[in-house]
Amino acid sequence: IDVDLEALAHRSRKLDARPLRHVHRMPPPVRRFVNVLVLVGLLALVLAGLAAAGNGGLAPPEPASPNAADIRSVYWLILLVTGGIFVLVEGALFLFVIRYRSRGRPREIEGPQVRGHTNLELAWTAGPVVILAVIAGFVFYKISSINDTNAQGATTAEQIRVEGHQFYWEFVYPNGAISIDRLKLPYKRAVRLHIVSDDVNHSWWVPALDGKLDAIPGKANYLSFLPDKLGTFTGQCAEFCGVQHAAMIAHVEVVPRPQYEAYVRERAATKHGLGKEIFVGVCAKCHGLAGQGQIGPAIAQSPILQDRQGLTTLLRNGRGLMPAVGKNWTDDQIDTLRAYLKQRF
Repeated sequence: IDVDLEALAHRSRKLDARPLRHVHRMPPPVRRFVNVLVLVGLLALVLAGLAAAGNGGLAPPEPASPNAADIRSVYWLILLVTGGIFVLVEGALFLFVIRYRSRGRPREIEGPQVRGHTNLELAWTAGPVVILAVIAGFVFYKISSINDTNAQGATTAEQIRVEGHQFYWEFVYPNGAISIDRLKLPYKRAVRLHIVSDDVNHSWWVPALDGKLDAIPGKANYLSFLPDKLGTFTGQCAEFCGVQHAAMIAHVEVVPRPQYEAYVRERAATKHGLGKEIFVGVCAKCHGLAGQGQIGPAIAQSPILQDRQGLTTLLRNGRGLMPAVGKNWTDDQIDTLRAYLKQRF
């Protein structure tokens, strides 16, 4: 068969060059409406998320000390500056997309070229330097007051020891009183926390009162502030410390001074409620509130609960995957726990 290959190749090139007329394209007005609808929908989702998150999403909690108020001021300044930059950049992007869109121009044809603008280029080079200088100056100014422990009355402050353990907080008051996971503080009296750890790294953080400070084995850190708002404020260990890290939550209750002093006196004299606090804050996080077992084995029917020597050895030395939760506990702490376990089980 005599085939004209050159003619076939020429015909093939002509076919390839034809536009694809069968492709359905959305009319421009409809396309614009769909784009606007999508943008509005995304904006609604973002605003709904912020509204649902409330104060814990967009902003730090209401401050309950001057330290927390300074931290909140730094946060709002940085949010304002970065939010303004975001609006400026995204607004310019949206404007350029509309202003320099193709308007039906074929893809192979270049659009109008925009030449450089010296003053504009100098502005967006110097602008970020000025912005960063303002932020840095404000942050350093606020940090000096946050870390100025003498201004918070550190020399005459109530000295409280905060011990991080896997997976609970232990608080030791000046007179030797102890509480687990719940700390009471006097209203409008300076407090100085002595923060330590007996096992692994933890991080003490109550956002309404102050910033984070690590609890590190073999090292003592100090945090001073003045509680100036009554109420209960929640804190969280901010350093991953093991399988029950998420359960390492602290509750700080700021109460009037007479109530605080009465609590500390009673706590030291009678140790009322300490056994239950130890069980709920230490044991139940792994073994369940009913001793039914959770990530740890069931203990409700375990004979070791009635064996003082065996229980003491277990608490102070640990066993297997169980850490030494009572490594530095006093005999009184172990006795109060045993008394509660006998009553509970």
